[in-house]
Amino acid sequence: MSRQQPSQLLIICDTILQQIDRGLFATQSKRLPSERELSDIFNASRLTVKQALLQLESQGIIYRKERRGWFLM
Repeated sequence: MSRQQPSQLLIICDTILQQIDRGLFATQSKRLPSERELSDIFNASRLTVKQALLQLESQGIIYRKERRGWFLM
């Protein structure tokens, strides 16, 4: 694992949290963009994005539905 990934991981987590706080995902479905869309937005690998999402999941902020995506709690 390179030294840049943890800082990029934190940036992704912080940005998603800020967007949640601003109500960006306050739609009826509360669905986040797909991992692929987020990797394009953040110019990061899908693995890094997935690690960030898993970290947010472990904090009880989001959850994953198999084959459906990531959602707000």
